[in-house]
Amino acid sequence: MHERDESAWTLLTDVVWPNHERVIPEAFVGSGTTVVAARAHSVEPSGNGYLYGYEVDTVDRNGQRGTVLTYVDTGGTHDQNSALVTDPSTGEPVSVWAYPNDPGLPVLPQVTYRDAVAELLTTLGMPVTNPTLTVAAYRPGKRAVVRVDAPEGTLFLKVVRPHRVAPIVKTHEQFVAAGLPVPRVLSSRGDGLLVLERIRGVPAGSRILDIADDPRFVASLAALTGRIATVPMTQQARADAMDHADWHRRTLVSALPQDALQIDELYDAIGRRSIGWNNSDKQVVHGDLHLEQVFVDDAEPWRISGLLDIDTAGWGYPVRDIGAVVAHLVVTGLWHRSRGDADRGAAAERLADAIARDWATRNPAGAERLGPAIGAQLLAHAGGQATTGSANGIATAEQLLAATRAALAEPAPVLPAEPTARPRSAPRV
Repeated sequence: MHERDESAWTLLTDVVWPNHERVIPEAFVGSGTTVVAARAHSVEPSGNGYLYGYEVDTVDRNGQRGTVLTYVDTGGTHDQNSALVTDPSTGEPVSVWAYPNDPGLPVLPQVTYRDAVAELLTTLGMPVTNPTLTVAAYRPGKRAVVRVDAPEGTLFLKVVRPHRVAPIVKTHEQFVAAGLPVPRVLSSRGDGLLVLERIRGVPAGSRILDIADDPRFVASLAALTGRIATVPMTQQARADAMDHADWHRRTLVSALPQDALQIDELYDAIGRRSIGWNNSDKQVVHGDLHLEQVFVDDAEPWRISGLLDIDTAGWGYPVRDIGAVVAHLVVTGLWHRSRGDADRGAAAERLADAIARDWATRNPAGAERLGPAIGAQLLAHAGGQATTGSANGIATAEQLLAATRAALAEPAPVLPAEPTARPRSAPRV
């Protein structure tokens, strides 16, 4: 990828992976760019390994400084744009690549530059002039969403793994036919690209102060999940935190060995309380529901106007959708407080409580399932934070262990709040 200057000072902080100090600079050999510093910012599962993300500060031969979003993949995914570097501890190769050259999303480089996007949309029969691009979402190796604003209108370019295009198109068609407010797919290509229309409204998370104490929003959310259940789908929903509990458990214990006993106790409790869930209780669910997937009317924010990211939808346990919503609200509340916004933090916690209690009231026979569903999601978030190795990440993980204990004690946890890193679902305000 780039070149290493052996005489340069290299500072790599916030250790995510113990060998990154050697592997990242080695991957930059070849172009006159020197690694100066690297900061860990994310970790994801990847095959049988992990995908570690870093913000890498560099300087070139001319003294020009820059920051490169760089990923180290121990799971084996690579392509011609990746650098293969030997892991000094195992002797095995790992793949290192820089955004946007994501080997799992081969079309991503084509949607990150204005001229390329204008040309692309013209070939698809949707010409735009002077487009402005904004990365709305990015999960390395999985998906990216780029917002395109132009005088002609606003579109969203969704990039996924190529084999996912056809199933996603079908899911959107099924949801639209069932009357759900999801964006229509305007165009798609087999290399991993979908063009989506803009939906009406704003993310519900951005209006947390307006909806936290409005029972009409909670009722609207319940009605939305009821409508999702009517979509005539046959596939299973995407595997979630409960399905991957063993993986998350190992990850969290490895990252927080001092808390191994507590982590094992929490996962054992979740396992005991989720044994014997009957398949007859399944229905069509969203699969990854949280408030940044739900859009609301700007004038009447209790009224839901749109739903995003239905790639994960299929047959599953409805309590897991609610568990995901509540857990994301808990983490979002912590994030708001970390930014000094106690009002939004408290609002997120109140809404989490209201949604949990509403579900338990409407589903008294299944109320016992809510704690494990919330807890599994919280522990997955804890693992994601702890494996960054940063002080904030570890502190957040400890907070989420406490939150999990609260979730298993009663359906709607009220949590301690300390500074934390931004969760994936937190609104950008």
